[in-house]
Amino acid sequence: MLTNLHIENIAIIDSLDVEITSGFVVLTGETGAGKSIIIDAINMLLGERVSRDMVRTGEKKAFVSAVFTDIDESICNKLEELGYGADPEVILSRELSAEGKSVARINGRPVSVSILREIGTKLVNIHGQHDNTALLDPEVHIYYLDKYAKNEAVKNEYYEAYCKAIGIKRKIEALSANESEKEKRIEILKYHINEIETAALKEDEDKQLEKRQEILANSEKILDSLNAVRNLLSNDDVNVHDMIASCIRESKLLSRYDNSQNYVNEKLIDISENINEIIENLNQYSDKLDFDPNELDLIEERLDFIHRLKMKYGDSIEAIFDYLAKAQKELESIEFSDVLLQDLTEEFKIAKAEMRAKSQALTATRVEAAAKLEIAMIETLSFLEMPKVRFAVNIRNKKFDKTGSDEVEFLLSANVGEDLKPLNKIASGGELSRIMLSIKNVLADNSIQTMIFDEVDTGISGKAAQKVAIKLKEMSACGQVLVITHLAQIAAYADTHFKIVKETVNDRTHTVLTQLSHEERRQELARIMGGINITESLLATADEMLRTSHTI
Repeated sequence: MLTNLHIENIAIIDSLDVEITSGFVVLTGETGAGKSIIIDAINMLLGERVSRDMVRTGEKKAFVSAVFTDIDESICNKLEELGYGADPEVILSRELSAEGKSVARINGRPVSVSILREIGTKLVNIHGQHDNTALLDPEVHIYYLDKYAKNEAVKNEYYEAYCKAIGIKRKIEALSANESEKEKRIEILKYHINEIETAALKEDEDKQLEKRQEILANSEKILDSLNAVRNLLSNDDVNVHDMIASCIRESKLLSRYDNSQNYVNEKLIDISENINEIIENLNQYSDKLDFDPNELDLIEERLDFIHRLKMKYGDSIEAIFDYLAKAQKELESIEFSDVLLQDLTEEFKIAKAEMRAKSQALTATRVEAAAKLEIAMIETLSFLEMPKVRFAVNIRNKKFDKTGSDEVEFLLSANVGEDLKPLNKIASGGELSRIMLSIKNVLADNSIQTMIFDEVDTGISGKAAQKVAIKLKEMSACGQVLVITHLAQIAAYADTHFKIVKETVNDRTHTVLTQLSHEERRQELARIMGGINITESLLATADEMLRTSHTI
């Protein structure tokens, strides 16, 4: 249940805090006072797409947060699964900068907008005018029927079977490509495979060649440096090797007279051995040096060839090997496609039979639910001042798709003697509002404890409006119902009544939301009914409406 809503710097709302009670809550106010802005703010909180134009003029960012308490166990489990705790209280928040950047949080921890939307839609259901319009599209009717049937498990089983069958079918279609295309593909694959295999590439060959290329390109510098080091160590008239030998001789004399200096002689001997080892290593390296003037050309040609292969098959030798393996596998599958096609055809028969069986099971849930939905809808619509209504759920066969093999459409006859027809052929605005309210009523999901109706009163008045109010009041017994309305008949039935007012202070427009007392409700109901002139007669009518509403 939504217990607290905080809005900052959204459109004409600079700062708004409201504590919201359970039961039936209504919001009234003049057109343009900001009622729709509150709905926009809640939609923003629920992860809907937002525009930076929502940020109040002159401000750097907008912010909205809400506290929900008494959270349903399934939502707590989902929060725990996502790592946001399982506390039966949850805080959603979202910040929008003037540059259009958005930051969403659950219980103070950053989340993606998709997760915010996933959790938000489980907490709040908002019904607006677009829902009435959407009701005219038969494609959404199957969604409502399935929700009423509570057939999620059966739908999932069918969808898995459908995906399996479609996957096999696509493989069959790919293998059944015309023979000329298959031959072309075989020719291309064979050429690629032969080119790579003939290249006889070795692992890391390019890196080894590049290393050798660098040595050959700098052969003169290498020889110069090698000879310089060898000369300094042993070849020159004055060299390190002979100098260390002289040092060793002298150190022996030193240690003969003072054995505390033995370590000098030992260290010099170590140095001499290391130098001898270095000289030997350099001599061996010199013997192995072979700078063939043609080798550099051959290496560069090989590297150029490998580069061309990389451009065709991958950006590394490893990638070229991967391409080769895939090409060989594809060639094998094409060459043995007839056998594979036969196997897949058998698999498809089995998968299609399973899909058909799952589809029939899904259809059965819909047919059973349709009969019950028709009765429930007629009962609710009759209560909402459509006493002669007939409502039917038409289920027709269609080609298999991800929803099954059923095409669902709601049909209506509002008057005696009229045939059942699609909603988009006959339903008026007021009828659509009542049909949608009836659907929301019969599909009421107790796990969603907050339902918001934005202008549910469109196209209705008089006794029908009062019946709508009674139905909304009944729905609030199972969860919180918030309604934005322009009708006194609906507002009178509220457990809690808020009024939204637009004010101008210091040349800036502000929106103020106030919870009304009993006397203030009398005044507001009279204003809604009579406009500017609030007469004693209107106040008396408001009193009567409030008394009547509390007898329900």
